[in-house]
Amino acid sequence: MIKFKIVYKRVFNFLIHRYFELRFKKNKEILAKNFESGRFAIEVFSKMGFGANLIWVLEILAFCEEKNLTPYIKFRNPSKRVGATSFSELVKVQPENSEKTSLKYAAIRNFSDLSLPDPWDYNARLTIERANFLVKKYIKLNIQLFHEVNTFELLNFKGHTVIGIHYRGTDKISEAPAVHYDAVLSVMQQEIKKSKNKLKFFIASDDQGFVDFVRNNIPESMLIIRSSKRSGNGKPIHISFRDYKAVNREALIDCLLLSKCSKLYKTASILSGCSVIFNPQLEVEILNEPYPEYRFFPEKFLISKSKI
Repeated sequence: MIKFKIVYKRVFNFLIHRYFELRFKKNKEILAKNFESGRFAIEVFSKMGFGANLIWVLEILAFCEEKNLTPYIKFRNPSKRVGATSFSELVKVQPENSEKTSLKYAAIRNFSDLSLPDPWDYNARLTIERANFLVKKYIKLNIQLFHEVNTFELLNFKGHTVIGIHYRGTDKISEAPAVHYDAVLSVMQQEIKKSKNKLKFFIASDDQGFVDFVRNNIPESMLIIRSSKRSGNGKPIHISFRDYKAVNREALIDCLLLSKCSKLYKTASILSGCSVIFNPQLEVEILNEPYPEYRFFPEKFLISKSKI
């Protein structure tokens, strides 16, 4: 069984590589034709998580704004069967792709695949205010999910001071120092001591162990915790879980709910970093600084507020 999986993975990767070799030859032709019509149509093949994909959307939108092009963007996860295109279903870029059914898309895995004459530096040029502008102008979130978020906020946040806690417990050790559970608990206890209002914590995490730890140390009446898919083995859920649509959906809900908190304490994670894009006035303190080579947008604007 193990040998079969190894062979399958090798064959799959070979076919994907060969596919892109053929697609790249057409990219220049497709881009040139679309540029003439004032369009930028791009299909991104990505295995990244929700937050990283959203930032890529913003980079593309910034490029289109600068070049006066109309964006058409699709995302596809080639390793997922269930929900492979779900990111584009939840985060729709205006105008919607369906309006141009005959439109051809350039396919990429990295922006360097576009072979543009100028270097792609739009991540470095993004600001929180600029990103918020692009979201408001171009992005339409899934309406059913949007209503679900507003209903959850009304039922759980109203009448309370809600502090968001986002703990990324998987796959970030190589990008930022690990944060121990006790350190997050200490921050929460400090907030409880100085609180004069009805205080609650909205807990968002991919780590089931962290959620269990918080429940064992903070009164349940002070916690707001959604039923959600979480990792119990340290592996990132956007990689290990097969239902990619459900993972993307949960990630977007957490991101939007964190943006509605009075304050956010977070570990290094693009997902919770994206909360400030939806709410630039959100007060944020990051609990660990990403290493210098991983200080991308939006995390780089938050590291000066590091708590521990």
